[in-house]
Amino acid sequence: MYAEKRYAILFAVLIGNLISSVDGSMINVLLPSISNNFSVPLSTVQWIPVIYLLVVSATLLLFGRIGDILGYRKPYLWGLAIFLISSLLAALSPNINGLIIARAIQGLGASMVMSVVLAMITAIFPSNELGKAMGLTTLFISVGLVMGPFLGGLLTSLISWRSAFYLDAAIALVGILLAFLYIPDFKGIIEKIDYVGAFYIFVAVSGLIFFISMFQQFRFNTLNLLVLIVSLIAFYLFLRQERTNSSPLIKIELFKSTSFSMGLLASSLAFISQFSLTFALPFHLQRLLNCPPYLIGIATAIFPLVSMVSGPISGTLSDHMSSNILAICGSAVCALGILTMAIIPQDSSFLLVLVALGIYGIGSGIFQSPNTKVVMSALPENALGIGSAVLTMARNIGMALGIAFASLLLYRAVSIPIMNKPSLVGTEALSFLKGLRYVYVFSAGSSLLSGLFALFSK
Repeated sequence: MYAEKRYAILFAVLIGNLISSVDGSMINVLLPSISNNFSVPLSTVQWIPVIYLLVVSATLLLFGRIGDILGYRKPYLWGLAIFLISSLLAALSPNINGLIIARAIQGLGASMVMSVVLAMITAIFPSNELGKAMGLTTLFISVGLVMGPFLGGLLTSLISWRSAFYLDAAIALVGILLAFLYIPDFKGIIEKIDYVGAFYIFVAVSGLIFFISMFQQFRFNTLNLLVLIVSLIAFYLFLRQERTNSSPLIKIELFKSTSFSMGLLASSLAFISQFSLTFALPFHLQRLLNCPPYLIGIATAIFPLVSMVSGPISGTLSDHMSSNILAICGSAVCALGILTMAIIPQDSSFLLVLVALGIYGIGSGIFQSPNTKVVMSALPENALGIGSAVLTMARNIGMALGIAFASLLLYRAVSIPIMNKPSLVGTEALSFLKGLRYVYVFSAGSSLLSGLFALFSK
């Protein structure tokens, strides 16, 4: 039905999807400037990325289900429009509270977009080309991860941090225009939306993200424990609601598919591995190698740059050979790159770090495309939207858990006085390197475990 213009549709979808990777990788570059502009501490501006991640993760299932019922084009366009307007509000924010509210609305728009992207790609491509399409998706995500920090830093230096949000708006506008031109009205299904289930999962996921974010700063305290308990209760009520509702938000039977459930776990673990690595990396470069910010930016961009090459190649190969084997090979290569980071000496060269990150990038590109194909191919046609949303939510939770675990390991292994020093030498440097190695070993272990789950996702 969509065969003749499937690549035009794919390009239109991926331009919109570029928003999440550009914005997600750009926002941390802006935080110091925003902190200075509004004269607020970094602990306050940290809510700018956290509130966005919280809203996205907590609403993905609802919008994925809406996409299945109304067709994917509608929530996709609504999401881009909301993202455009909220980006302008963020750029014009008079104070930090206004900016945080604008970021929450941005998260709502991004959730609508992200919940249906993989569903649309799966719907328009035949199975013998789906791997190639997922490879191109990995390529665009990698482009965004490279562009984000570079453009964010450049715009902030030349103009101001506000101009970065105008860039968000510009990308959203291009996405809207392309969507009107190329994205068709996908046929929906006649079913009700389970708003009660949507409420329960919103409380459960937002509570979990809030707990993880606060745990990094305060560890266990009364408020954190209360939030975690409420989150777990809400998740239990969600499962009960989905089992008894005739038109559930997500059919629990979907998780009986080994390909779907194991693939989800593999993806979440891969993102735990990636974000624990990327959390530790800037500390390593700054504190031990005394790298200036531009070198840290180059190092951060290396693995998505390499993934831009390995991702599409792996995606194409997955159309002709076992996706599971490709995924586990990718995980093993990722682990090799991370373990290289763990064993390099204190006075290692910057070039050796780039080599290790390049190895990781090759593995990441090899893993992502076939794993995504396995998960999405396991879904029935009338559940592509909710499946796409579940996969994206699993990845987001993996991001948050990766940062939280890395933070916990590093701060438990290294004393606070050493952690607070901008550069380290001698025994203090060795102590810090020991803590980093705990994080790297955890990251490598998560990657290998991801490959193990991918092996059984069939």
